[in-house]
Amino acid sequence: MRIVVTSDSHRCQGNLIDIIERHYQNADLFINLGDGEDDVDTALLLYPNIKIERVAGNCDWGSSLPLYKTISFAGKTIFFSHGHPFGVKHGYEMIEKRAKIENADICLFGHTHIPYTEYKDGIYYMNPGAVCDSIYGIIDIEDSGIMTYNVKF
Repeated sequence: MRIVVTSDSHRCQGNLIDIIERHYQNADLFINLGDGEDDVDTALLLYPNIKIERVAGNCDWGSSLPLYKTISFAGKTIFFSHGHPFGVKHGYEMIEKRAKIENADICLFGHTHIPYTEYKDGIYYMNPGAVCDSIYGIIDIEDSGIMTYNVKF
């Protein structure tokens, strides 16, 4: 099962649409971590059938989307947030603590625009980087395990 993770498009709709175009046939789920709610809304007009989960970022003013979310997908628990409610620009301690409380297998966050992947204390952490910088993330979940990586295009 493949998840494509995006964040921080900041009105770079073309980049977001390019990512969806690359993966709409091979991704089982898209997760957007905020700061581009309008960009996602536009992309969904072109690709209304993609399966997507999303949260609000600090630049998604007036959004009705939640600030964080926990879902079950492919037998894994995924906790995700834009990251600003957990102070990720000043360290990952708060979001790591919350991921443990949520019993997450995977924890996703954006906000810093810095691509990041790590496996720590049984949890896979990922920041997909920023769509506006032509960077996003992919998570492959197979019977043999989980693989997280960032893609620059």
